[in-house]
Amino acid sequence: MFALMLALAAAPPVLELPVACVIGETCLVQKLVDLDPSPARADYRCGLLTTDGHDGVDIRVRTMADMAGTKVLAAAAGIVRRSRDGEPDISVRERGDLGGRDAGNGLVIDHGNGWESQYSHLRNASLRVRPGDRVEAGDVLGEIGLSGNSEFPHLHFSLRHNGRAIDPFSGGETPGSCSARSVGNGLWSRRAAQALRYTPSAVIATGLAPAPPPRAVTARATLPALSRTLPLILWADVIGAAPGDVESFEIRGPDAAIIVAKQTKLTQGGLSWFAYHGLKPPAAGWAAGRYTGRYTLSRAGKPIETRTTQSDIR
Repeated sequence: MFALMLALAAAPPVLELPVACVIGETCLVQKLVDLDPSPARADYRCGLLTTDGHDGVDIRVRTMADMAGTKVLAAAAGIVRRSRDGEPDISVRERGDLGGRDAGNGLVIDHGNGWESQYSHLRNASLRVRPGDRVEAGDVLGEIGLSGNSEFPHLHFSLRHNGRAIDPFSGGETPGSCSARSVGNGLWSRRAAQALRYTPSAVIATGLAPAPPPRAVTARATLPALSRTLPLILWADVIGAAPGDVESFEIRGPDAAIIVAKQTKLTQGGLSWFAYHGLKPPAAGWAAGRYTGRYTLSRAGKPIETRTTQSDIR
């Protein structure tokens, strides 16, 4: 009985979703914990949805405009032990030296028995709690931001037990071992596990532009308007494109006629993939009206995701 009581006392917290957004719709899982101890990488399903040494789960919004108001939530009840606010929402590529403040704005919650969770890269001036505050699962802590060592607006959620990083999907210490099969709910509640179901590839965002846009999401916050006399470009920002995948670009004009139709079989891919295709304007220029772009990423003959975007030429 005593041994059972000790085991229960040390049991990990049951984790709820740490963001107030719909995974796969308004936000996406960009990275998972790296379980491979070598310079290679492996997420808990033995996939590549991670980077070497990554110790948490990155949940991102699609664009800079989506950052404002996307709430970060306590994954489990506990006491706030540490916090920091006041760091600017600037890409690390622009800011440079972080002075050791890589986590940016964020906080650590103590869940007892050696368990703690950390929430990093929150939006400047968004923190709603202070050290010593008691929080319950689902309480609002702040908002997703771009502070610290970050190149896109996201929450970096990490879990530790007695100072060791824990993968919340497998429940094991990191580094550890992966499994190509489902590992159940891990340390997540059933509802959170369903929301966070494994999705190794996704389309983050697409758009139409008069020139190849910058790859960095921070530099795409404002793009030039389409013009009758400039090229028409359809771009796509993708997570987890793989060699052998097929990407399809289609642009239709105001009369619904197809202007651009291009398929490309990828010879390489990556955790972060950016691609575009387009066409120069005809001699008379593009007709005024609404243009529709449609991007599809397919694997083994089956579409992974299709995203559609529209923009006007006046």
